[in-house]
Amino acid sequence: MIRCMKTPFRASKETIDRLFECNRVSGEVWNRCLELAKETHLKTGKWIKKSALQKATKRIFPIHSQSVQAVCHKYLFARDAARKARKSGHKNKYPYKQKRYYNTKWANNGFEVFENGKIQLSMGDFEGKRQAPLILWIKALPKGQIKEIELIFDRQLQLSIAYEDGQEAKENTSVNRSAIDVGEIHTIAAVAENGENVVITGRKIRSINRLRNKKVAELQSKMSKCTKGSKQWKRYN
Repeated sequence: MIRCMKTPFRASKETIDRLFECNRVSGEVWNRCLELAKETHLKTGKWIKKSALQKATKRIFPIHSQSVQAVCHKYLFARDAARKARKSGHKNKYPYKQKRYYNTKWANNGFEVFENGKIQLSMGDFEGKRQAPLILWIKALPKGQIKEIELIFDRQLQLSIAYEDGQEAKENTSVNRSAIDVGEIHTIAAVAENGENVVITGRKIRSINRLRNKKVAELQSKMSKCTKGSKQWKRYN
């Protein structure tokens, strides 16, 4: 069974800067996919195919070739999902929004994992030169064979590690199935095969959280103008 583990990591400042750059470049790859798709559709009236998309994005971005392909695959998946939904009568939009940053993924031979928690991410070749790999460390490796590593941002850069845990998925003997989507605006959105559904909104909670962050920021701004340890500083604290 494939599982996913999200974990923080340690790395040098130079490596952190390069990781941010990876996600910026991945954003450029996504935007290029949008441009190529639009150009192809305007010229031929058809969607760009997978092979043509991969060929047009090959060897022009300074990240691993598999990382570039992963972004292309995500674009194609989003496009095909939108087309399928539209055929079913929904009004889903095809991918069109440009992105400044996008998650970077390493798969297959794109990374190397060591028992002491060290992870080496390959950057591949660019302009005929082998780029230096990215070295980072995590506290504990997942117990299983790692399949993919994705660089994500959740308040800070983190790794999302997909791995095979060696267990077999249990057979579903239930009559009906339900799907649950957890989010921020809608805390829980669930729908079942029998037609029942429920949506629990989280707008109020998000509003309270934003107000709290705003007030904390105001206090921290005032504290920065005081002498640390003074009466006024303690009052704000």
